Amino acid sequence: MKKIVFVFLLGIIVSTQAQIRERTSGNLLFSQDSTTFKEEVKIKLSGKTTYTDYKIISFSKDTSIVDTTLTYKKDLRFNYLRKDLFELLPFHNQGQTFNKLGYSFNNASLFPEIGVTAKQYNYYKISDVYYYEVPTPTSEIMYKTGLEQGQMLDAFLTLNTAPQFNFSIAYKGLRSLGKYRHSLASHGNFRTSFNYHNKRKSYYLRGHFSSFDLLNEENGGLPLESIFYFESDDPNYIDRARLDVNFTDAESMFEGKRYVIDQVFSLFPKNPKTVKKAQKKPKKKPVIAQKGNKFAGKGKKLKAAFSEKTRQQKTAQQKDTTTVLVATKAKDSVLQKTPVLKSKFDIKIGHTFTYETQHYRFKQTNVNSIFGEAFDSQISDHTSYQKMNNQVYLQLDIPVVGTLRGKINYFNYNYKYKSILYLDTQTIPDKLKGNAFAFGVDWKTIVGKLQLTADANSIIAGDITGSNFKASVQYKKDSVFYFKGYTEFTSKTPDFNKLLYQSDYKAYNWYRNFNNEKIMTVGVKADATNWGAVEASYNNIENYTYFNSKPVPVQAVGTLNYIKVKASKAFHFGKFTSENTVMYQKVTNGSSFFRVPDWVTQNTVYYSNYIFKGKPMYLQTGVTLKYFSAYKANAFNPLLNEFVLQDATEIGNYPILDLFINTQIRRTRLYFKIENFSSSFTGRNYYAAPNYPYRDLTVRFGLVWNWFI
Repeated sequence: MKKIVFVFLLGIIVSTQAQIRERTSGNLLFSQDSTTFKEEVKIKLSGKTTYTDYKIISFSKDTSIVDTTLTYKKDLRFNYLRKDLFELLPFHNQGQTFNKLGYSFNNASLFPEIGVTAKQYNYYKISDVYYYEVPTPTSEIMYKTGLEQGQMLDAFLTLNTAPQFNFSIAYKGLRSLGKYRHSLASHGNFRTSFNYHNKRKSYYLRGHFSSFDLLNEENGGLPLESIFYFESDDPNYIDRARLDVNFTDAESMFEGKRYVIDQVFSLFPKNPKTVKKAQKKPKKKPVIAQKGNKFAGKGKKLKAAFSEKTRQQKTAQQKDTTTVLVATKAKDSVLQKTPVLKSKFDIKIGHTFTYETQHYRFKQTNVNSIFGEAFDSQISDHTSYQKMNNQVYLQLDIPVVGTLRGKINYFNYNYKYKSILYLDTQTIPDKLKGNAFAFGVDWKTIVGKLQLTADANSIIAGDITGSNFKASVQYKKDSVFYFKGYTEFTSKTPDFNKLLYQSDYKAYNWYRNFNNEKIMTVGVKADATNWGAVEASYNNIENYTYFNSKPVPVQAVGTLNYIKVKASKAFHFGKFTSENTVMYQKVTNGSSFFRVPDWVTQNTVYYSNYIFKGKPMYLQTGVTLKYFSAYKANAFNPLLNEFVLQDATEIGNYPILDLFINTQIRRTRLYFKIENFSSSFTGRNYYAAPNYPYRDLTVRFGLVWNWFI
């Protein structure tokens, strides 16, 4: 793996030697970097390119573009997960787990997972790996300092060897020692993807490979004596490495590999020759104005002229999810909305193959009384999971009706341990092995400004049972107003580690036969330019499965009812902006086993402006306040790497203040942050979980740098 990373980084460095020094008129996005070279390679492109040609395509074929601007939301995502952490509470060290401040139960998987949910945050799912289409080689580097010693690097490179073929390669690595004893995080995430289509666009092929290894030293948190020193702010223990921890000889590892191949064959593709003839002499050269991207200033119309040939190539990726505003030169001020609907009947045959292996290991040199008695003097637990999913589908593209697809899945799983365990009270098997056949139908269409989707799946045969149904309606009026209503019903097998678990610790061995969890979710999302955004959901769950305080898995007798409402709004005062997000939660039934804070709020005030003569640098600086009300948060169990119920300790009711200074110079964004600077005057009562303090005042910095040839 180290050799792969070295070759990859070397390739990125070499690729920068070929950057074009000349500016493109009227567009700073692909202008010269500040770095110049004595020898350069002049690259002559066959046509004009713009930023909208640099596409990012998700597994569900949603398309976005490479964004090199500096915004407030970029600051929220400048972290190890590269996601907004509003509903998450991180542990002190980068690369450790997160406690939850809010839950989401939509998009539940039909098939059971391995569990180990506290290790899943940095695990890349199929939906987290992207595919690309770029006219020139494109790369990105993200760097951020670690805690105490170490750093994080996320490096990425993609290029098209031809208009029909693209591949990408990326690696995210982390090594961070942490402030407390025995809290090292050492993670590696490698992924590579490709996508191809033939010239007739009758055959599409894409796939990816992902490999990950997530190692964490586990210290079990602080014992009571260390908690006293921490909360009393004893000057002898300002250096947190002097505080005792519960153990210093344990580590957990989550690792695995995944292979994905997706291909589709069209029986009635468009004839490229016919399209080419129709494009030779267009009556009017179209101008495409695309709304909603982050390159355009607020309220401004962004116009980019393309040839008909370029527009035709873009349509293949945009027609699934993107709405395009079209205007002629004679009527630039009048934009007519064109719904992206396939106007030609087509039949497609597709196949998706996925194979994945996952391993969870927990090792400890000496037995610790926190976990009870053990069979051996040394702990070496190993859980293995292999799964394979084969899907074949038939898709009909019908004018007006939309896209209708029927699919058949064959799912094979093998969740296993080393051997069968014979106890006095019961026998613990060594594996859960079986298969399942599922049948499903999904449909989507666009009627005017409405987008309708529905998806139904059911396991019709096999060793497990389950079904789900999803439906949504979306309304979008340019970038002014957006609304989405959705509902989801899921019946699924609980995670495998709740059904079967083996450990060298005697108390951590069980074999359960639980009923399916039944999850119902209803929600709405709305976003209006003048009014802000709001999101609300109602969740009803029967047979909710969780780890109690012992900890062993149990199923709730009653029904869980959980309501969540989140609203956000920005206020602008000249160069100053106030961004505010507030979330209210209520557990109307099931609060004895499901806990969340009633209120979570995040408020930021920042200043934005270009500085220095000639505007070479863009600056954003401000302060962010995050607060959540006190609640009995779940405790972290490092052996299971799960959060378990506890009734002894409340956390919360403390402010977290962060000061940030972010700048952009051309395509480079620089980030400087002082985290939790309020810790010195708010008292030492800030915890991420019982016995696990949140981080003290910490100074971090980093950058994100994009290169284009």
